[in-house]
Amino acid sequence: MIAPKDYFPRLGKFPHADLFAGGERVWDAIGRLEDYVRGVIADADAPEGAAAEIAGLRVEDGLVSSEGLIITKSAFRVDRAGLLIEAGVRIEPGVVVKGPSVLCAGAELRHGAYLRGSCLIGPEAIVGHATEVKNSAFLNHAEAGHFAYVGDSLLGADCNLGAGTKLANLQFRTESQKETGVPNIVIRIDGELVDTGLRKFGAVIGEHVEIGCNTVTSPGTLLGPGCWVAPNVTVLKGVYPPSQLIRPGARPTVKPRK
Repeated sequence: MIAPKDYFPRLGKFPHADLFAGGERVWDAIGRLEDYVRGVIADADAPEGAAAEIAGLRVEDGLVSSEGLIITKSAFRVDRAGLLIEAGVRIEPGVVVKGPSVLCAGAELRHGAYLRGSCLIGPEAIVGHATEVKNSAFLNHAEAGHFAYVGDSLLGADCNLGAGTKLANLQFRTESQKETGVPNIVIRIDGELVDTGLRKFGAVIGEHVEIGCNTVTSPGTLLGPGCWVAPNVTVLKGVYPPSQLIRPGARPTVKPRK
């Protein structure tokens, strides 16, 4: 349960499947996401947005902010901000997007969404009200609809994060570690400790995962396809096989779901 296909069985339908090319470990895509997004923008066969296309967007160095409702009719770049925006993207007022970021066809950014850069928002994906996303990829129709934090994470197709979900990406640090540097996140796989090579690593959320409201995943959590997480659970880091039901308790209980 470490390969991209283990979590994203329909990866071939994602237009940016190359993000995972050559990666034996699914989380490797997090480390190369920024470079990949910059490459997509540079290679895009899309013109710089004309005045009519970017009307309603306030463009500044490295970011755009939305001052009105925008529904794009065709793909265009915003070079000053480092963005590629495809056709059919819906951006509501109050959205802020930092580059480099790519918004794929049909993606929806709702009021108050904040994309902090290195974001790849897939086709028909949703970044909802007061949701913050940083260095993360949403595959086809992944949804984080309300009050979520998604940091250094990968969201599989058709997964859903309930309101208030937090995908924590930074483990606790000692005072000395704050000065000398944060160690890499280590997870246990098949009884062995594995260094992910990432200092910041949120979660890998498989296809069709359902996460209940006010859930927190610990840094280095990998949820297999079809898992369900009950509301108000703190999910401990590690690898969870497909189709598990994770419920609250003194320690969260994990068992196959029917």
